[in-house]
Amino acid sequence: MVLIEDSSWEPIKETEKQQFCMEMMKRLDIQRKNEQFCDVVLEVCNGEDQARVNAHRIVLCAASPFFYSALNSDMKENKEGVIRLEDTSKVTIEELLDYLYTGHVDVTQYNAFELFKIADFLLIPSLKEVSSRFIIQTLSYSNCLMVFYLAVNYWCIELQEKARDFILANFASVVEHEDFLNLTLTEVEKWISSDEISVRGEQDVFQAIVKWMENKGSGEGEKFFELFRHVRLIYLSRNYVFNEILPHPLVTNDNECTAFVLDTVKDVSSGSEECFFAQAPRNCLKTTEDCLVIAGVGKRTLCYLPAENKWYDMARKTKSKKHYYVSASHGKLYTRTSPDQQMERFDPVINSWAPLICYTSVMSHRVAAVVNFQGFLYVIGGEEDEEAVSSVHKYNPGTNLWQEVAPMNVSRAAVCAVADKETMYAIGGFANNEPLDVAERFDAKMNSWCRIASTLEKKTLPFGAILNARVFLFGGVTLPQSSDFLHVSSSIEMYDPTSNMWTAIQNTSLPTRFFSVTSFKGNVYVIGKWNQESSHDYFLRIYDVEKNEWKHCSSVPRISSPIALAPLRIPRDILKKCKVVT
Repeated sequence: MVLIEDSSWEPIKETEKQQFCMEMMKRLDIQRKNEQFCDVVLEVCNGEDQARVNAHRIVLCAASPFFYSALNSDMKENKEGVIRLEDTSKVTIEELLDYLYTGHVDVTQYNAFELFKIADFLLIPSLKEVSSRFIIQTLSYSNCLMVFYLAVNYWCIELQEKARDFILANFASVVEHEDFLNLTLTEVEKWISSDEISVRGEQDVFQAIVKWMENKGSGEGEKFFELFRHVRLIYLSRNYVFNEILPHPLVTNDNECTAFVLDTVKDVSSGSEECFFAQAPRNCLKTTEDCLVIAGVGKRTLCYLPAENKWYDMARKTKSKKHYYVSASHGKLYTRTSPDQQMERFDPVINSWAPLICYTSVMSHRVAAVVNFQGFLYVIGGEEDEEAVSSVHKYNPGTNLWQEVAPMNVSRAAVCAVADKETMYAIGGFANNEPLDVAERFDAKMNSWCRIASTLEKKTLPFGAILNARVFLFGGVTLPQSSDFLHVSSSIEMYDPTSNMWTAIQNTSLPTRFFSVTSFKGNVYVIGKWNQESSHDYFLRIYDVEKNEWKHCSSVPRISSPIALAPLRIPRDILKKCKVVT
């Protein structure tokens, strides 16, 4: 009998458990390499790289459910003692066996991905994790996309998350590499639509799309708009839009793209916050918060941040007077005071109120409505010398100039004025101390008003909001002025312009009194009083127009008659300096 010159036959002298196990596996590994007691052959079938590597059945079955299943069944691998592994190499198999026998393998840039794949195939999670950790350490601009989709395909959550975070944090650099150009349209769309990509500005997103399109060739031109629509044009400068985007061949050759750009420019020019609230900036470019600003009869102004459910005390108004109308335009809040008929403007960028010089003949109208429509503030109707008027005036916030436009068909005061980017309505109101059911729509191009279907109830001072082109009308006093002023309508009315019909919506949770209503980021927000016994309990709630349900937001901190409610963007730096109100 000839003994091989090694120590695999000597008794193990270690007594400590961990050392004993390590020595045992070391002995088995020596026996494997010396082809002692091996009863399984791993056959590599990868083109010209064909080899047969010996191993111990008991070790393979203990380490891998794949081997256990193959070698513990009626499969031919069990009967023949041969397992064929395609699409791998002899080097990878030997490194795999080194790991199974010793618990250690040198993972390098040359073998990490092959070890990761074979570990996944053979169901060896520990080796898969070791390989994954090494890959994470070697993430780069050029390989991160490949790593991400590898992790997706092989269901490695940690590697997927790390690669995704790397891509998002370095997106502007990642798009410069070939892997980005080789992505599918669906994959590119997923990345550029994300709020989390880090870019210097939306111009980086536009340039990335152009580069991808040019790499794909002219045959992909019809797909350009599917990507281009994710460029948040509202956050680009007017000069860049007109000098770089509109003249670009991919845009000029596509009518849909050109219309998209021009419509966005129109929306931004209108001064309405609607387009900004509908599309937030990327997180890396976000310097403001979307808020609701509330002003009352007194000097106090509050700001509500829905994302944090917090209230902030903002700058106080210059005068403590009653306000008859409030509206936001071009990122600022406008109010009118009484009895001195003065306008004030709140600028959130500097957190300050300032008086404005106004058109005195317009300001003399009491209980007039105001609404922002296509970049202008419209003052609608009102009362002068106790007589309702039909006049309508347009105010340009940029020039501080007034212009008289076509009057309404019916004179009235305390009218509800609502508008979206396409349409403006004047609804309800009173004349001769009687509530009215009159509703009119304004055509800006024709400078004319036309009657639409009358409301179901006659209402003085109703409150309204437009959501998805439908008008929702809340509250309103249904009795003559000489009667109980707090007799509020018990139903919500909804106007559908496609059918020119009003529909009554019954709701058992209506507030006992409304103070202000506005649409904000796809929701209707209402300030009201749900408890008639207390004069100080005001609540801010959301009305779900689809479910006809109320969602509680918050009680409103102490404020005198909160009749102003408007969405504004407040700089984060300003909010940090403001006091949080409980």
